[in-house]
Amino acid sequence: MTQIENSTCPLCRGVGQHDFNGHDLMFGSPGTYEYHSCTSCDALYQVPIPTLEQIAGFYPDVYKVYDEGIKLKPRGPLERAILNASYGYHHISASLLLKLVAPFFSLYRERNSLAYENGGKMLDVGCANGRFLLRMQELGWQVQGVEFNQTAVDVCRQNKLNVHHGDLESANIEDSSLDLVTARHVIEHVPVPDSFVADIARILKPGGRMHLRTPNSKSLGRTIFGHFWYANDVPRHLIMFSKKNLDMLAEKHGLVPVDVRTIVRPKLILNSLDYKYNNKGKPSRKRKLRRLLSKLYIPMAKLTGRGDEIFAVYRKP
Repeated sequence: MTQIENSTCPLCRGVGQHDFNGHDLMFGSPGTYEYHSCTSCDALYQVPIPTLEQIAGFYPDVYKVYDEGIKLKPRGPLERAILNASYGYHHISASLLLKLVAPFFSLYRERNSLAYENGGKMLDVGCANGRFLLRMQELGWQVQGVEFNQTAVDVCRQNKLNVHHGDLESANIEDSSLDLVTARHVIEHVPVPDSFVADIARILKPGGRMHLRTPNSKSLGRTIFGHFWYANDVPRHLIMFSKKNLDMLAEKHGLVPVDVRTIVRPKLILNSLDYKYNNKGKPSRKRKLRRLLSKLYIPMAKLTGRGDEIFAVYRKP
């Protein structure tokens, strides 16, 4: 493979330089893929950005299991109290005692919950089998979804969810009509994230929120494992983000940051170990000693502010 010396960043049009070459470690499909990092905004991206036809070929039939038998676990008393006291879900019953202590426990638990909007309308882009939509519907949201995979759409509709088959652009959602748009582990798969975020900004009401979750290209885990880092997910992840360039992209489309931080996920370290050492036996996540050792990663990543995943909420003024 001939290495490309420089490239143009798809986010900011800055100069990109070679970062790493990677292979499809998940499915072992043939091919080598080159990734560059932008010298201006830190975006990490595949060079060249593949065509839509090429992208479709990255996803074998076994890429995602869409379980039809979705079972939602009941929320525990403490979770209900935290949602009630700290996130505005006052319609969820909780004991007075637990509501009093909920603000303290919310510092450590349910930190990734989204604040409630009374009568709020939400859209989940890339909603898969609809589990998250059902969970949000259970909390009182009016929900709808967008999903590209026909099998997943069928599962959603079996569960009586309103889901469009296609992408966000083809859904033709009305301007300024939604209170919340979520895209969890989607934007890194999108070849033109600028248009994607512009569309989200268009359909949000004033005061509405965009919620993104995506791998953190500046994570401690990627520094440790390099091209063996599990969340690289070569070649499916086309563009990887940092807090810096995600803020830049959101603000370009008039969205202001509300809560942008990183989350630590030890299981990514365990999966990365399997990639690095080509483990074909019992996976690291099922080995007690390795699971225990992986917990040492948590304080290191937290102290450095370099968690594995970005949790980001932006608001439309």
